[in-house]
Amino acid sequence: MVAHLLWILAVYGAAVALVHIIHRRSRDGYDQGRTRTKHYVLITSNHEHRVEWYLRALSLYALLSGSRVKVTVLDKQSDDDTMKIVSRLKGLTGIELEYHSLGAEDPNLVATDRNPLHDLLFYVDLRLPREAARIPYVQG
Repeated sequence: MVAHLLWILAVYGAAVALVHIIHRRSRDGYDQGRTRTKHYVLITSNHEHRVEWYLRALSLYALLSGSRVKVTVLDKQSDDDTMKIVSRLKGLTGIELEYHSLGAEDPNLVATDRNPLHDLLFYVDLRLPREAARIPYVQG
């Protein structure tokens, strides 16, 4: 009886050790850049009714896919509460969120600095029809 209990504990201990080893190896590979950051640049203007859904869809995508997702929201002269909604969602799980307001003096949108870790860069101009379909889990 005691021998059976010891065997069960030994197998359980080996399984726990194996899970820890696999987790450490996958985490180390993640830190070394095997998984690259996907950077979404969302260009908004008066999108208060939809911007929360777009950000929550990206958060859900990051959590389900295990991808690192960075989102930069560039707002072009909104007259509504788009930026208030975006600032409220700053702590959304799964994404790193930045936001900026662009004034009338900005003649064109300046691309953000290209970082080697952000080699997957997606510009989504939400002012154009059907651009939102480029965001995961969002249908145009």
